[in-house]
Amino acid sequence: MQRAAVASVVGARMLNEIEEGSLEELLTSLRTNFTTLANSDFDDHAVNHDIDPDHGHDVTSNSSQKLVIAPNTTTTTKPEPRHFPIPFLNDLVQRHFRATSTATLSISGRHHELLYLLVATLIAPPHCKTVAILDFDGRFDPLRLLATTTPFCSPSTSTGTPSTHRLDPSDLDHVHILRPPPPRRSNNAPVPPLHTYLVGMEEYMLYAPHKSRGREWWGTIVIGGSIGNTTTTTTISSSNNHPAAAQVAVTAGWQGWLRVDRAEVTTMGAGARWTFWNKSAEEARAEREERETAVEEGGWVASSAWGTFVFGSGSG
Repeated sequence: MQRAAVASVVGARMLNEIEEGSLEELLTSLRTNFTTLANSDFDDHAVNHDIDPDHGHDVTSNSSQKLVIAPNTTTTTKPEPRHFPIPFLNDLVQRHFRATSTATLSISGRHHELLYLLVATLIAPPHCKTVAILDFDGRFDPLRLLATTTPFCSPSTSTGTPSTHRLDPSDLDHVHILRPPPPRRSNNAPVPPLHTYLVGMEEYMLYAPHKSRGREWWGTIVIGGSIGNTTTTTTISSSNNHPAAAQVAVTAGWQGWLRVDRAEVTTMGAGARWTFWNKSAEEARAEREERETAVEEGGWVASSAWGTFVFGSGSG
């Protein structure tokens, strides 16, 4: 009888010490603790090992390193945007964030051109980051990064010549692309929610034995991903409550607050300045080579309600 009473008291005390919580709260806590431990272990590793200053990784071995996650908002209620290594783009993102409290860079138009520049800048020295790309469209070509000079971006009023750098093929080891299979319309199978792919990408980046273990994971770029009448931007917004969505830094699709288009092509003809569009067909054929060169060197313009900048061949 006495033993039963003691057991009852001990059991009641143990039950009182149990804290109630949801599975989402538990998962968020585990992710936060893992991120803290991973970054702490990386700092210890950097102190006790030789780090290559040009590439930011261990020159002896990287099999035992843990990926470092770029600081973001898995533990805060108000997400803040990533730091973008292109100064003019970073300033624009910050202005947009102050006006809207939206941390994600959302690109429309010819978004691939800006993405190539951004990714090439991130993985090149001195930044030496690693980037995850969720490519629903299947059109992001990593080989285009090798032809991208970086940094190669200037404001539309600048007349200075920017410095350039070309990537080494080994830098492509730090661009991780996941291309989900296109949805099958024949069998009416449900389309997995976006956060399913984000969780899969996060697990790969954190636990898979890839070559980016010694680099900081800057974030995830989501390209395309329209599902029915739902755009990528909408699905990202609806998935913001999921912890994995915190790693999404950029979305690109047919909707976005930053639009990328070709810069206006101008050249000199007959002693006067003329635009691409005010020539006759005969004049255009006669000056085809000159026009093609002008288009290639014209660069790109990224415009929004919060600012505009020019990048590409004609930006210097």
